Amino acid sequence: MNEITKPLIGYATAADSPLDSGSALTYLLAGNGVFASATRPGIKVLMPVCLSDQRIKGLPHLTPHLTITPRIPKELLLEVWRSSCNACTESNAEILFHFHKQDTEWKLQTPEQTQNTTSCQPTESGSYSSHYHAVVEIHSHATMPAFFSSIDNADETGFRIYGVLGRVNTTKPKIQMRVGLFQHCWNISAKFVFDIESDFFMTDVSVLSECQFYSTDLPPANVLENLWN
Repeated sequence: MNEITKPLIGYATAADSPLDSGSALTYLLAGNGVFASATRPGIKVLMPVCLSDQRIKGLPHLTPHLTITPRIPKELLLEVWRSSCNACTESNAEILFHFHKQDTEWKLQTPEQTQNTTSCQPTESGSYSSHYHAVVEIHSHATMPAFFSSIDNADETGFRIYGVLGRVNTTKPKIQMRVGLFQHCWNISAKFVFDIESDFFMTDVSVLSECQFYSTDLPPANVLENLWN
């Protein structure tokens, strides 16, 4: 298929080869449920959208995976933390960071932004902006815990890896990471993204919640009840 005519969203089964349809987002029907797949420079993800307890006969099972090559150096994460501490100390403000893949290396950028105690937003979002090209996006919550707020859920609608730092000015700052795939989300450990040791001083709260795969697009619903309404 010509690159120009490829749809933004593709559909395939786990028996198809190749699995990647070349679309921005591909939904895959597998023996263990429905998955979503996407690729961009630096990262590749395959994540469940809806897992099934009942096997879909005739189709192979798929296993979720995230590939980020190479992992982001620890020194860049430490720079994010130090800048977050400074913003917290000076004005108790949040602060936003972007990571870009340049050839084989990761580059950290602190974009021009508006900041206050509950929000940080880039001032530019056009096709030449840091926001547009960011593969990984992290913001701080200053003295608050590390969690994805309703504001974050509304803002983070693209395809990239997102992160939050919390309690930044304490001896045990917190970090939470997730893959965001057009409002399909997957909580992932920070060590999958950053080249850090298992005893790294930050507390990773990414995988403490029971729900690792979820959507920020729609509120939870009782699907079986809705079938009969």
